[in-house]
Amino acid sequence: MLNPITVFFLLSLLFSKATADFFVSPSGNDAFRGTEHRPFRSLERAQVAVRNVNKKMKSDITVFIAPGTYYLDKSLEFSEADSGYNGHRVIWQAQDMERGANISGGLEIKKWKVHDRSKQIYVAQVPRGIESRHLFANQKHALVARKQLERSWLQNNTEGFWIVDKQAEFILNMDGLEKAEIRGIGAFTDRYSPIERAGKNKTLIMKQPAFANNVIGYDTLIRPDSDHGFFIQNALALLDEENEFFLDSTAGKVYYKPPQGTDIGSMYMVLGKLEQLLILSGTYDAPVKDLTFKGLNYMHTTWNLPSSNVGFVDQQTGAFIGENTTYPEFEATRASWTQIPGSVQASAVQNILFQNGSMTAIMGGFGIGNDANAHASGIGLGASGVEISGMFFTETGANAITIGGVQADAHHPSDKRMINKDNRVRENIFTDIAKTYTSTISILVTYTEATQVLHNDISRVPYSGVCYGYGWGSNDEGGSDEYERRGLYKYQPRYTTPTIMKGGYIAKNLVHKYGQLHSDLGGIYTLSKSPNTTITENWVLDSPKGSAIYHDEGSRDYVVSYSVFETKDFWLGRNERELYTTGNLTLHHIATNWTSVDGTNEWGDKIYKTTQFKSYSELSPTYKKVVLEAGIPQDQRSYRPEEKFSWLRNEDRI
Repeated sequence: MLNPITVFFLLSLLFSKATADFFVSPSGNDAFRGTEHRPFRSLERAQVAVRNVNKKMKSDITVFIAPGTYYLDKSLEFSEADSGYNGHRVIWQAQDMERGANISGGLEIKKWKVHDRSKQIYVAQVPRGIESRHLFANQKHALVARKQLERSWLQNNTEGFWIVDKQAEFILNMDGLEKAEIRGIGAFTDRYSPIERAGKNKTLIMKQPAFANNVIGYDTLIRPDSDHGFFIQNALALLDEENEFFLDSTAGKVYYKPPQGTDIGSMYMVLGKLEQLLILSGTYDAPVKDLTFKGLNYMHTTWNLPSSNVGFVDQQTGAFIGENTTYPEFEATRASWTQIPGSVQASAVQNILFQNGSMTAIMGGFGIGNDANAHASGIGLGASGVEISGMFFTETGANAITIGGVQADAHHPSDKRMINKDNRVRENIFTDIAKTYTSTISILVTYTEATQVLHNDISRVPYSGVCYGYGWGSNDEGGSDEYERRGLYKYQPRYTTPTIMKGGYIAKNLVHKYGQLHSDLGGIYTLSKSPNTTITENWVLDSPKGSAIYHDEGSRDYVVSYSVFETKDFWLGRNERELYTTGNLTLHHIATNWTSVDGTNEWGDKIYKTTQFKSYSELSPTYKKVVLEAGIPQDQRSYRPEEKFSWLRNEDRI
């Protein structure tokens, strides 16, 4: 027989465990105690419950989230008070890992009425004054109502444009012109410039400083390096194509034209409302730590800054000129570029895991240790030990994952605790992303230390696959004579010490069907010096344009090895020339469909052991192993979208 002391001890353990787990359900009630049979209704209530017990935790605390969609009224904010303590973790987990749990920042719209039967346009009421740039139709991005223009129809002036072709004169008398914008897609940018009004003499007056800033620099709104589309958009008068929408915020109405033959009443329609879903932000003294988010599906956000007079002055991969000011010249902007904010943000954090689940029908992706002005908390950088793994990304509006910042504290931190280090992106699938800003990508890693990008599948993306590094060499030790010539160092230091970027490891990734829209790109794209950085065992193929590996300005000290590259353009791009700092690159054991010459060059590069192949059956066992193992691990491949990856079953490929 158990003695009373033993019984009390065992009951204490059971009670302790019972109080350590909480449950949330759409059918719950926040007045309940958060047990399995009497769950909370909201995630916010579960957060309060965790805070009441976590400082004394003796084991992990798990918050089980039942299947369903949790529509947030405001972002969930996690501070140091939400952390795991005493060596244990707080785990926010889908109760049913197969179904997951949906975290939505949107407003579901159900009551549609016919607006114009002849045009098959429908209308629904939404709250007056609601702002959004995103409507999601059956978990895909609807397009803002638009009409394609020829750039030759407009001629720029200091205030905006002259309309010089009759085909564009409709713009001058268009209803809703004051809410419309011009969008231009170039070689590596996707720019948005809002319209002020129609002026005299067939002029289109543009809002400032968006227009002034969009016409300086490189690949600009008026002088793109290549032209991939030019539009006027965001007016009801332009709504004439299937899957287009227009939001009249003042009237509280949203208009949509569904695909032909589709009953709009059966469609899942959600207007993006929040800009962030989760905000993890501690301080450098007290970081958020030891949290896991598992099996959650993040969706339905927006980002409204481009609707302001700032517009979107794109500089590629999610950086833009974001200050409400004009500049004496382009190089004066570079040190203050801003980043598109993530829908899930983490800064001043340690040992945070985002596992399984998805990001879909969403604007921003993950923002990990970005600059302070890209974080809603106002605290940036300082992300260490963050892992994003086993997730599925599709229908994002911008970068799916951005790790690191671009401003001075990112590359030369004023406090060492700002350094982003030891972060991992592993075993994720990315497909059909960058729907709003097409110059964005699956994975961007800027100024970081010891970042790993491993075993990811990337397909059907408009620009590059993986981008690593930032700054075009301008912030590296000793600076760049090219950027001295351009005038950058009138506005920022020419640094005499290295950046913090080093130790990257990009391996075993499958990058397929990249470069679907833009040019000046690579399957794997690098910038600036990064000592001890290895790019190995990657399989890159099937792009209409662009190199498999592109070492752009300032790329130094990279080692690329044991990879298979099958491209329409030459497999290797190197932006090496006088005054640039690109060089000292090592590339070896590369199998490519191109003839390649081994050797060295004047920039200190070394290329050796390259092999040409015409079919996969010719590959040696070493390279067949690279092809077989690239992408998500083999035991997870049943999760791949079959229609997009069925070609992988071809035995000749393995």
